[in-house]
Order: sequence, then C-alpha cells, then structure tokens
Amino acid sequence: MPGYREFVMNSKIDGLRVQAIRRKIESDLNKKKHTAARARQTRKAPPGTVLALRPSPALQIKPNTTVADAAQLMAAKREDCVLVTDEDDRIAGIFTAKDLAFRVVGAGVKARDVTIAEIMTKNPLCARTDTSATDALNLMVTKGFRHLPVMDENQDISGILDITKCFYDAMEKLERAYSSSRKLYDALEGVQSELGSSQPQQIIQYVEALRQKMSGPTLESVLTGLPPTTVNVRTTVKEAAALMKENHTTAVLVQDQGSITGIFTSKDVVLRVIAPGLDPATCSVVRVMTPHPDFAPMDMSIQAALRKMHGEHMLMHDWKAY
Repeated sequence: MPGYREFVMNSKIDGLRVQAIRRKIESDLNKKKHTAARARQTRKAPPGTVLALRPSPALQIKPNTTVADAAQLMAAKREDCVLVTDEDDRIAGIFTAKDLAFRVVGAGVKARDVTIAEIMTKNPLCARTDTSATDALNLMVTKGFRHLPVMDENQDISGILDITKCFYDAMEKLERAYSSSRKLYDALEGVQSELGSSQPQQIIQYVEALRQKMSGPTLESVLTGLPPTTVNVRTTVKEAAALMKENHTTAVLVQDQGSITGIFTSKDVVLRVIAPGLDPATCSVVRVMTPHPDFAPMDMSIQAALRKMHGEHMLMHDWKAY
C-alpha cells in the first residue's frame, strides 16, 4: 500500500526530529531542581487522602507560551497535560492534548500563532492533598475530568492526578485480592465437586456469587452502542481533529479499503504532529497513526481490558461494539 510505505518512511524522519527536540527540552528541564518535589517525596501520605493516590509531578508553563512550544514540552516528557501558572507560580489554567486537538487543530488555528492563555481551561477545579481520595475520584468521574490538579495546604502545586493512573494502581490492588479470592474459589469448587448435590444451598449460592464478582463486568456492559468515528488513510490531521471535536471523542479509527489499519488519538496530535512541526492541514493520518492496533473481544472483563490497555491502544472486536 503506497500510503503505508509513505507512513513508514516519514515516521522515521519524524521520529528523529521528535527525539532531537525531546533531548534538548529534557536537558533544560533537568537543570532545574524543585524543592517542592523533594518535599513531596519525604511527606508521609495519610491513608484515604488524595496524597495517598500519589499525584504525579506536574509540568508547568507560563500563559504566554505558544501552543507549539507547549506541545514540544509535552512530547519531551511524554505527557498529555500541563498546568499553567501565573507570576506567583499559582495555578491559572490547565492545558491538555484534547484541548490542542479540539481548540487548535480542529478549529484550524496555527499552533505557533496562539498562546496557551487563549486556549487553556482557566481556573480549573483543584483538590487538596488532604481531600478524601474517594471525593476526588468521584469529582473526576462526574465532571468527566481525566486530570485534576492537587494543591497543598499553602495553595502551592503538589502534583496532578491522572484518573487512568489511579485506575491502574487500583487494578494492581484488585489483582492481589483476586489471587486470594481465586484460591478460595478453587477450594470451594473442589468441595462442590466432592459433595455434589448434597451440599448446603448457602454454599452453592456463595460460590456462584463469588464467581460472578471475580469475573466482573465485561466490556459489552459499558458500551454505548454508538458507531466509531472513522477516517481513511488520506484524511488530514486537521480533518481528523475536527471529527474528534464533532463526535466528542479523542480517538478515530483509520480505515483502508474497508479494513481497520490504524488508530489516531489526540495524544498523537501533540506528540507526532505539532511537536515535530508538521502541518495538520497537509499531513495525512497514515503518517502519524498507530498502525495495526490490538483488539479485544466484547466478553473480556473490564479488569482484563485495563491490564491489556496499559501502554497500548485496544479496540473492540465487533463492529457493534464501537
């Protein structure tokens, strides 16, 4: 396929360009030592608080930074979110890969001609380090936030919560609990097979309830039934971003002759398009997509899917599931 060969060749060139930019910015960032970060490392987190969720260090930029420069910083640190701070280093706004895709590229705005102050979400909601972890996560879910800035008792920036990271951390704890439950289930199942129908009804009900809890909800149970947003290999990044905005999604599937050949996300817009200086109006998605994404069956448990998705892009293996 000519488009795919073009993708391979241009990806190598773009990759070298991004690596050079990343090395330069990382070198500059490593020269700065943040005493607040060192203080966070030594502070003991009270159980059940936001601090116990281990907020990640937040990338910080100033409002007059151009979107293009912000994208290079995000690419250098492999992040999809930055906090915008004022002259007193207090939070003035938040800027994400989704903002760049929707408000800049999708709107036809040139990244070098606009500053973060014009695009960012101003005065974002924040959590304090001593806020209940449950309350913070509930806020993120109900408001649809992926990122939540965290402040300490002095209103200084302590870090940022990424709800996906929180999910992965929780998943590790669930898997440890699952291991113990699995042993119990196997033992009870062995008792069932030995006793047959003579065992008490309560035991049968308990084993069945345990089995259902262990299997957990499947991907099919959380699907909306809406079809996926698709583009073809020749669609430009600008057109793809506009479709993301129109359909309220941060990813599109890339098709070639009726088959899925890749996936393109808002994070790709930052890392693979704006950061290396490509033109969204002329760059086709085949150059910057992730080719051959993995698939998952509809009956896969959500827990298994989260584990599989950690570091991957995964699709549902049934068109009704998109």
